[in-house]
Amino acid sequence: MTAPRITVHGTSHVFEGNLTTSILNILLRNGFPIQTICGGKAQCGRDMIRIRSGSRYFSPRKERETRLLAQLAAQGEPSGPDIRLACQSYVYGDVEIEVLHMAGRP
Repeated sequence: MTAPRITVHGTSHVFEGNLTTSILNILLRNGFPIQTICGGKAQCGRDMIRIRSGSRYFSPRKERETRLLAQLAAQGEPSGPDIRLACQSYVYGDVEIEVLHMAGRP
């Protein structure tokens, strides 16, 4: 079985995923400039991603992520079933994501 691929929309970046490492940590370990303030604790919401394809291969949302995403939506951030936190997302199949807040950009 091959490892799932995480393709970052709008870039040439493709990373190897697994069920034990969050998308946030995979991106950070590979030097991808995704924002995070809390370091993956589902507190800051700066690591928001949009699922472009492969949503069925994502781990389900947990209560903490759902709550923070609702708070962020109330503040004008994107919302919907395709919005996730990279720190709370694990994949077991090929996916394409869009990083909504790149490090170095607001």
